[in-house]
Amino acid sequence: MKIFSKIKRNFEEFLKKLGNENKNTFGEERLDCCTMNKQDK
Repeated sequence: MKIFSKIKRNFEEFLKKLGNENKNTFGEERLDCCTMNKQDK
């Protein structure tokens, strides 16, 4: 079962990195179309 714990740990690290990148890109506020400068067509 050692392989599953390694996969789980790698996935958790990936999610943390993804979250940090999203925080750096979009900030701490809630995401919606207005804050992301999207317009309705």
